[in-house]
This record gives sequence, C-alpha cells and structure tokens, in this order.
Amino acid sequence: MAKYSLTVVNNSELSQGNPHFAVIAELPEARTGNALSTAWLGQVIHPGNRYTFTWDITWGFAWSASGTAKDYQWSANGAIEADPTSASKCAATFDYTHGDFRLEHTTQTPAPNHDQLWIYDTAAIPKPSDQPSSVGVTLNGLPTCVVDAGPNLEHVFTLHPTYYIVAGGYQQSQMVDVATLTEIAVLAYDTGVAALTATLDAQNQWHIAPSAAQDVAAVNAQA
Repeated sequence: MAKYSLTVVNNSELSQGNPHFAVIAELPEARTGNALSTAWLGQVIHPGNRYTFTWDITWGFAWSASGTAKDYQWSANGAIEADPTSASKCAATFDYTHGDFRLEHTTQTPAPNHDQLWIYDTAAIPKPSDQPSSVGVTLNGLPTCVVDAGPNLEHVFTLHPTYYIVAGGYQQSQMVDVATLTEIAVLAYDTGVAALTATLDAQNQWHIAPSAAQDVAAVNAQA
C-alpha cells in the first residue's frame, strides 16, 4: 500500500497562540453537497521548525451522537473499517435501537465501483430536530468528511480527496468549509509523487514542491 507524506516547514514569524497547521482531505461531497470537511491532520509547528505527516489510504466509517456545525470539533462515538473494493465492506447501515446508535456493514448492490462508500440511515434514526446525529468517513483512522444523519437518508462519499494545507487556529477534527478559507494551498500529489514539502515563508506565502530524495528515504525508513 502506498504511503504518502507531507513535510511542513514554518519559516514564518507566526508564533502567537502556538501556530497550528492543518491538513484537509476534501471529498467532492464536501464541496457540492451538505457535508463538511474536517481539519484531518494537525500539528503545532513553531517558527524555524518542520514536521512530517505520513499516511496511507485506509478508509473507514464513523458516527457521532451530535450533528455537524462549522468550527466545532467532530467526535466519533463509533467506527468500523471500510473497503471500497469489497461488496460487503463498501457500505454501512446506520441504525438506532434500544436507545443507542449502531453502525454495521451491509452488502452493496450493485457491486462496488471501487471509488465510493455508502452509508444508509434507517427509518429509526431520529430527526435532527429531535436528536442530532451524524456520520462520516475516516482516512487513516481520522474523520475527513462528515454529514448530518436523519431517517431514510443515503450518503455517498466519493474517494477522490483534494488535499490542502492551512495555518491558523484549526484543531484536529474541527469541521471546516474549505470554500470559505483563505491563505490555503492545494497539495497536488500527481502521478508518481507521494511526498511533498510545504514551506510557509516570512511573507506568509506557501511554496509547495516534491520532497527531496533524502526526505523521502527518511519517511520510508520510518514505515
């Protein structure tokens, strides 16, 4: 399985309030639907320092006993694995029974198309006005795209993330609307590129480039 990395270098003078850097993995539904992205990966990086994030493409389903709202942190109350290539693990049913929510795999028909995941809310899921809840998908074990749940809803997640880097006060798993963010840079993992370096300079401008060979070797050595 391919391993990806992002080395973030803080050459800015940002220091007030402990400068927090966040990576966002935005799915198409967060841009065109009712879903929200989250600050997927996060780390405080002080001026003059660097930090390397690493991940592989491992998907999962998760649910929360609270709704979605921009700027709040999303906290999962339960999670199960997901596999977009498996008919038995590319879809899940979200149910409410005996006073508690439950997320479990269900067989997807027709066969999976290898780049989508589905969550089906049963008729037993309370209306958001009665008892809010939400579901989402995780990437490498952390929530990346979440949406409000409700009775008889179907949620489709297309697994073509666009990665972004942003500096600010964003905490890990904080819900964000990428379309409203400024001072954000796209991280383009083009074909054959699995390691990038993002440098924030003294003018608070981002510079994105493939990582140097020695940096890639260091990441692979840690795998």
